[in-house]
Amino acid sequence: MQDQLVLAVATALATKGSEALITGGGGALGRLYRLLRDRFRSSGVGTSGLDAATDDPDEVDRVELAEKIGRLMAADPDLRTRVEALWRGAAAELAMQSGGVINQFSGVADRVLQARDIGGDASL
Repeated sequence: MQDQLVLAVATALATKGSEALITGGGGALGRLYRLLRDRFRSSGVGTSGLDAATDDPDEVDRVELAEKIGRLMAADPDLRTRVEALWRGAAAELAMQSGGVINQFSGVADRVLQARDIGGDASL
């Protein structure tokens, strides 16, 4: 069974990767693409699968791309940590593009309230 993180990354690169690169690649998805591209190159695997994901996303085999990414991450635990961190940012960016809500909390608290579009009165 494929790692869900790896499948999500491969799918996002295939569906939104070219958009991320066209807009300058400054967001988390663009940084994720560049990180993986550099790792593919340095590992000697080549970037053909990754390039295909951005060049012709309808024709790319996402499962095959996910398997390649998974092998790179299995060989390098540091890469997995970096991919996870960039993926959190990329997932947030993708949710914002589709009008989604991003509620994130980091730290320690007794109570946390996160909301969007509260109608009417709210008392806390």
